[in-house]
Amino acid sequence: MNFRVTVCVAAMFALAGCSSSTGVYRWVPFMGNGKKNQSKLAKVDRDNPNGPITGPVHYGLELRVKVIPEQVRLSDTRSLEVHLQLINRSKKAVNLAFNDSRKYDFILRDSNGKKLAQWSDDQPVTQSPGYVIINPGERAEFVGNVSTRDMVAGRTYNLESLVVGYDNLQLPTQLAPTGERVIPPTAQQKPAAQATPAPTPTPSSSLLPAPQ
Repeated sequence: MNFRVTVCVAAMFALAGCSSSTGVYRWVPFMGNGKKNQSKLAKVDRDNPNGPITGPVHYGLELRVKVIPEQVRLSDTRSLEVHLQLINRSKKAVNLAFNDSRKYDFILRDSNGKKLAQWSDDQPVTQSPGYVIINPGERAEFVGNVSTRDMVAGRTYNLESLVVGYDNLQLPTQLAPTGERVIPPTAQQKPAAQATPAPTPTPSSSLLPAPQ
């Protein structure tokens, strides 16, 4: 009887350590809800190439987002280059598992939450499962381009950078573009050539009436 109870409790903890938003369980380090169960973060040295922790940390991974250009001027910016960085700040390797080739995504929304652009819409998808393993002190970086075609200067937009299937691994970025988009003038059509009227023929002298 005690053996069955032990097995059930172990199974419950195994399921609790999985994270999924699609109904398929995936392995991630078990973090728990209490502070005592949180994975200890490694001490950040001054010489650490990643610098101090500046973003949110989940599963031992710090999230950072970099948008190029930083100042979005629609007059000369056709698309945004977005970098999503996952830095392992823990003392253990972190393994992220994926059901297919989709590992990350970038979604641009207006202030009302309406989707304007999504990076994955133009990306091919294969059904091969994938994995990303990030060792302590190392980082993984995902890059994508998002069109600014539907953005208007003076309005506020939200850019969502996320890891597919992991609800906690997402970071919003607020954008406020400036500069009106320059629309090239349409080619002016040349006026149609007007037909030149034919000259009135001059009567020939041979046709003049003979004098009386």
